[in-house]
Amino acid sequence: MNNEELTAELHCSNCDHETIHTLVYAGRLLVSTTCQVCNSQVKHEAIDLRLHYLKDLEHRIATKPRRLLRRFWRAPFSSAISLPKKFMSQPRKIWSEIKSILGRN
Repeated sequence: MNNEELTAELHCSNCDHETIHTLVYAGRLLVSTTCQVCNSQVKHEAIDLRLHYLKDLEHRIATKPRRLLRRFWRAPFSSAISLPKKFMSQPRKIWSEIKSILGRN
């Protein structure tokens, strides 16, 4: 996941209604939620995000060989074709996640 923004219907404590919220993720971590009605935003503490992000990144790196092997086992041809593009996009993806964690979007 790359600084992905999703929408979901959640209860807003500010509006006290079920409203559509924008959820911002960095990697697999939820960075913030924003109510689309009242614009109230809930962000996680930056230091907590950094610590959890580093743990998550460590886990993703450690499990990558197993995930790649499983992907190649299921679809060897398409995996081999898509590997160079995915390999080249990883530094940009991780940099984008780090910028989101640091709050520099």
